[in-house]
Amino acid sequence: MKKVTMSLVLLLMFLGATNASAVLVDFYDNALPPQGVYGLFYGNYYHADQFTDNDGHKAVDADLTASVAIARVVGYKTLGNIPFAFQAILPFGEIKETKLLKESSSGIGDLAFGPAVFLYHNDDTRTYLSYWFYVMAPTGEWDKEKGINLGGHHWYFEHQLALNKQFGSLVYDMNLNYYQHREESDTKTSNPDRIEFEASMGYQLTEKLTLGLNGGFYRDLGKIKIQGDKVADSQAERWQIGPSLGYMFNDRLGLNLRWTHDIKAINDTRGDDLWLRLGYSF
Repeated sequence: MKKVTMSLVLLLMFLGATNASAVLVDFYDNALPPQGVYGLFYGNYYHADQFTDNDGHKAVDADLTASVAIARVVGYKTLGNIPFAFQAILPFGEIKETKLLKESSSGIGDLAFGPAVFLYHNDDTRTYLSYWFYVMAPTGEWDKEKGINLGGHHWYFEHQLALNKQFGSLVYDMNLNYYQHREESDTKTSNPDRIEFEASMGYQLTEKLTLGLNGGFYRDLGKIKIQGDKVADSQAERWQIGPSLGYMFNDRLGLNLRWTHDIKAINDTRGDDLWLRLGYSF
């Protein structure tokens, strides 16, 4: 039990940061919009009732809840013939676990920001490929004596290759993400690099309503380290899938709603994610 509990504590130390930054892709997310500034607001509720072991089976019961909101501003500008973008993302909310650790953390999370460039864009074939670079700063709530923290208390980075392709009424979005973490200075703990795949397939029923399916997975490429030593059974993996809905109220305001279920989890929590997104074009 000691080994399972240690792995769980280490996972929860970084859950706030990764949960706030990881946003499964929505319909048309990776398409190139007109130049301008766009505001997005996400509401996320995640609940898990178990922590899994190295075989993907339940290791211990848990009662973990993350209620996190995310404010995101994205600006698009074309310089010469090349479209660029820049964004800033601020998460805030609460993460708590009431059964095993009996701890909580609330406030703001780690601020994310960074540029993007569209590597390929073709309005005729409705195909868009872009690269996004995220920098996550250690701005979130942190207490080294606690196992649950909304912030990660270290710098980390995300490289994202994003694709949008449209086929008539079908729309496909996909992200391939790669995460890199610096060491957390208080506990001398570091997360491994992580690879993540996200995808969304939707069908536009009307000009305003789109229905579809989205999901994804992530996998750590190594184990958590403490002072350079690897922690056994700490290489996490999770797979999710679920339905998604998009609705455009008008040319400026849109809504997305999606639910995903963890169909597989290794050395991780296992539960359900509910996301609500509002998007507005200024």
